[in-house]
Amino acid sequence: MELVTGQSVYYSNKNHLPLEDVAESLLALKAIIEATPDVLERLQPGLHIQKVNVFVNEIKAGSLWEDLVVKFLFGNQEKLDNSLQSLRQDIGVDSLISNKKLVGAIIGALITGGGILLLNKLKGPEEQKQALQGSQNVFILNGANIAGVNEEQFRSVIQGTLARNEHLPKEAVKVVRPAKREGETFIVLNQDPQTTIDNSAIRAMPTSPPDDEPPEAIDDFYDVEIQIRAIDLDSTKRGWAAVVPSISGRRAKMHLDPHIKVHDLLGKTAINGDITVIFRYDDTGAKVPNLIFLRELKK
Repeated sequence: MELVTGQSVYYSNKNHLPLEDVAESLLALKAIIEATPDVLERLQPGLHIQKVNVFVNEIKAGSLWEDLVVKFLFGNQEKLDNSLQSLRQDIGVDSLISNKKLVGAIIGALITGGGILLLNKLKGPEEQKQALQGSQNVFILNGANIAGVNEEQFRSVIQGTLARNEHLPKEAVKVVRPAKREGETFIVLNQDPQTTIDNSAIRAMPTSPPDDEPPEAIDDFYDVEIQIRAIDLDSTKRGWAAVVPSISGRRAKMHLDPHIKVHDLLGKTAINGDITVIFRYDDTGAKVPNLIFLRELKK
């Protein structure tokens, strides 16, 4: 079973926007909306949402207008009835259809909260954080009033959702990015002045997220030849390096399992053993060994 609500986003840009900006902002907004059940279920413990689907209803150019249809999916009619009963008792509304302002407040709080997290990570200026915090405070106040909780409860739920969904701050940047193309823009959710990301918050939002950490892969290998290239008699983690010919000709750092005795390796230039290798990906996409962990020596 499902409940349907609408969400609209208005960007006050004066000029036409590149198609890629519009497409990117829509996909990012979808990712933000898909996180709203995490918030709703914690605000209303009796609510159980299995999935959320997002559809485009209308897009208008000029100043950008994105009108979306949001469907919250429940497992069956009984679960839907139970969840609605909880909503009636706790929020005082008949369904999410008439409660789009709560979802809008959650979306705004996640977007501005994501920006704050990125500024903290980037060690951004305090005035930028304050601008985003001021905007988020409005969303939190409105959302808390609708949900029937206090502001700190609502803020805690938003922070928890952002912590559990580490991709959301990057999506928040993409949602706001079209508005950053011009100087005096703002974003309005659901045609409601109380759910506006104002110009000071737009300007404070980072233009792009920090670079991703290089991806890694971890694999185990058994009874392979290990060519020792460097040793450190005083440590099992520093100063060791090796090459595993069956994996790569590149030398990599090596750590020894604590149960392996350093004196068992003295005088040996090659051994056989079980290892775990942490790989990174180079610029060509090739896997390169970054760290070798020697777990067991073989005779």
